[in-house]
Amino acid sequence: MRWPLLAGFVAITSLVACEPEPGVDHYILALSWQPAFCERNAGKPECRELDGGDFAATNLALHGLWPNAADGGPPFYCGVAAGNRGADEAGDWCTLPTTGADQATQSDLAQVMPGSASCLDRHEWIKHGSCSGLGGDAYFDAAVHLVREMQATRLSKLLRANIGKEVSRRGLLDAFEADFGAGAAAALEVTCRKDSGRAYLAEIRLALRPEAIDKPLSRNALFLYGPPPHGGCPAQIYLDPAG
Repeated sequence: MRWPLLAGFVAITSLVACEPEPGVDHYILALSWQPAFCERNAGKPECRELDGGDFAATNLALHGLWPNAADGGPPFYCGVAAGNRGADEAGDWCTLPTTGADQATQSDLAQVMPGSASCLDRHEWIKHGSCSGLGGDAYFDAAVHLVREMQATRLSKLLRANIGKEVSRRGLLDAFEADFGAGAAAALEVTCRKDSGRAYLAEIRLALRPEAIDKPLSRNALFLYGPPPHGGCPAQIYLDPAG
């Protein structure tokens, strides 16, 4: 696969070193286009509450931050008790233990990760964050930081300017490379959901070097050494509006 609160920034700068677990050579930052997700999940709390004024109505929202092993396979459930893994796999996310993120981080997640209303943060921590080598607070601070870094990119601005319209896949890749240089799109995967002959933006996934997840987003932060991304999107992609 491929995918400005001051308090959040201060928390990130406190991560002096971000040491990956052995065998983890990159992360995937998975960002969802929430209106498209809510088209098929209207009953979820985060979808019932989504309106045009919300962050997730006009910005890419946090799905997850996934450690990936050098052999290309993502590690899951590192050191997780069997009962918690069973609850996670059954979808009983709100019965899982809390992530260890502090109140400020939880407040940030409520904005950038609307799925936390359905305990998505607990699922992501148990399944993926447990393999990061970080504590829950540092892990989610890094994820929030990356979401906000992505907001400032030309790619995100292009999305915001075309809600309710179609954009070209090539245009998204070109916008990303306008910020990060020629060839940078090798770290980017654009995924779509297809319905009635139209392709809807589902997620954008960005491959990152593990030591860079708490640093400013730059070309040097990108992981450019994996297989070519295959997101399954055609030339034109529709951006669902909220509601």
